[in-house]
Amino acid sequence: MKCKGGRKREEGRGRAGWWQGSASIKPFDETLLRAGTPALPTRLPSFSSATQNLRAPQPQTDCEKGWRYKAGRWLCLLLLFAPQARAGEILGGRFKTVPDAIYVNQAFEIHFELEVTFGSEVEDVRITDFPNNPELITVGRLEPAAGSRVTRGTQTFTVHRFIAKARGHQPIDRVFQPHVHCMLVERRNAGFFSHWQSFPKQKPLEPFTLRVRPLPEAGRPANFSGAIGHFRINGRLSQHNVQPGDIVTLSLDLIGEGWLGDRAAMPAPPASPLFKSYPPKELLREATHLKSEQVFIPQSTNATEIAAARFSFFNPATERYEECVTGPFRLTFGATPAAAAAEEVRVIDTASPMASPPQTQLITREQVNKTLRHSVPLLVAGGGVLVAFFVFFLLAGTHRLLAASVGLLILAGGLGMGYRLRSKTTLATRHLARRAEVRFAPSQEGATLFTLNPGSTVVPLEQAGPWVRIDAAGRRGWLHADTLEHDAAP
Repeated sequence: MKCKGGRKREEGRGRAGWWQGSASIKPFDETLLRAGTPALPTRLPSFSSATQNLRAPQPQTDCEKGWRYKAGRWLCLLLLFAPQARAGEILGGRFKTVPDAIYVNQAFEIHFELEVTFGSEVEDVRITDFPNNPELITVGRLEPAAGSRVTRGTQTFTVHRFIAKARGHQPIDRVFQPHVHCMLVERRNAGFFSHWQSFPKQKPLEPFTLRVRPLPEAGRPANFSGAIGHFRINGRLSQHNVQPGDIVTLSLDLIGEGWLGDRAAMPAPPASPLFKSYPPKELLREATHLKSEQVFIPQSTNATEIAAARFSFFNPATERYEECVTGPFRLTFGATPAAAAAEEVRVIDTASPMASPPQTQLITREQVNKTLRHSVPLLVAGGGVLVAFFVFFLLAGTHRLLAASVGLLILAGGLGMGYRLRSKTTLATRHLARRAEVRFAPSQEGATLFTLNPGSTVVPLEQAGPWVRIDAAGRRGWLHADTLEHDAAP
């Protein structure tokens, strides 16, 4: 029979069961039933009806409802009356100074130990009732250090350590009653879960005695600047082999441990009449490091030594004043170099008939300077001519009259400047009338630097009475005005 409609089609599928083409299942043999095998249903349920049976809620019995109610009630009672975990506590704390003996302006450390219950951490540590007057003492920030686990008797606790740098500005002898304020952080476990919990805590600490002693008056040097600690000084010269009038630079490097002071002056050798010295120039200033340079000019060959530089400080380890020294610094005066001697004179031996090899022509520094002095005016005049022609041809196409006027103006300016430079160079060059000794200072007592022969060309730089400071091929010094020719060089 052909099924019509969805419902009848579903019923037909249900009758066909899991095997298509058969409408029913034949019953098993009766011998199997007698043997004790459970009989299978003669008709299998349809797939849709089996699914509906699975989705339908199963009714609960009164026994099941009562068991669940009792379990929930006991769980609430356990949560309500469960004992709360006890929070950690601050067990104690103390301060100490390192080192124990402290002097004014000495850098030292304050060590703080805080004892808490084992496993507790601390945050936001603050100390009250502690010296915080900046005019009395300067205390830095508490920095955490390595903690430890300590067992004392039957009690085990955690010790947190902190270190702060400090320096006392005035003598102190006081007992403080500090208090610590912090957040105590603990780890809480609840079954398989854990979390961190913070508790604000405060506790008075053990009394802390702070003693800062004044510096002793006995044995204090006159040049003591207030430096405390241990320091060393090193010095070196820019050159050791010099001539009178040379510039010698002394570099000093002061370094150590402690505190140099805000007004500590860089050490310098004492003044000497044999040297012309300039004030020290400070290159670096730090809490424990100073660098400086000082210029010395030897006035004569007698200036053979720069005195030692000394620096005084107070050493807290030995509790006495000490001094570090560098120097003295030795100078040597060598012979005048050949380049600084008189002009070179070439002697040609004409008595020997033998053919001599061609002599190489020597060019002195004076000849190079003379050539440059005469070339500069020509270069200036030639540059003016080139600029004038360039401007003329640039403007001649549109403004011929303007081009001619501007060109002539530039040309006249260039030629005039070149002539002026030529005149100045010619008039500034002088010749020596006789042999002259060039001295370091405008005086007969001044050290002799070098000697010039008659006819040597010099350039006067300045005049002081009867003495003239000249430049001879880069070498400078003072000579008497009577040794110069009165006529200008051609």
